[in-house]
Amino acid sequence: MSLLEIILISIGLTMDVFAYALSKGAMMSEIRKKNLLKICSIFTLWQVISMILGNLLTNIPFAAKLGMDVGHNSNTFSVLIFLGLGIYMIVKAIKEKPVEEKKDEIISAKQIVVWACITSIDAFIAGIGFGFLETDFLLLVFIIGITTISMVIIGMYIGYWMGCQFRRTAVTIGGCILLFGAVEFIIRTLY
Repeated sequence: MSLLEIILISIGLTMDVFAYALSKGAMMSEIRKKNLLKICSIFTLWQVISMILGNLLTNIPFAAKLGMDVGHNSNTFSVLIFLGLGIYMIVKAIKEKPVEEKKDEIISAKQIVVWACITSIDAFIAGIGFGFLETDFLLLVFIIGITTISMVIIGMYIGYWMGCQFRRTAVTIGGCILLFGAVEFIIRTLY
């Protein structure tokens, strides 16, 4: 998988994180560096750990055999994972209810961990896809970490300045990016 594909898929995966940060930023009267650091740290840690666990799962002989059996090769299985994630994110965005914006200055670590866990499910599944594609593990962890930090910071500030009306759009864009990455990989593989 190329560097551009890894970056695109990482951006797509972290659009859930961006949507959460957007909502949280819209509810704050001031963005404090301490709170921003806490949110960045927790989300990044969860995303990276989930990606690593998904990636390591492909090293288990049963999982590797399953990937080969399902798609006759692991590339097909990986593409199916990314296509499924893209469709899932788009459907989730369509079904999402509007968020009521109200001031909430409390940044609870427990609340952040719950949201980080929820948003990292996609990263876990993508880690499986990346594992079957035998993507450079360290590069993958580095890119998902940097992308997550960036999305939290950008999301918090955009939410703070503009509100969270772009939340649904952000998740839809994330799904479209995942679909685009999967289709691009199919085209590149065929030609």
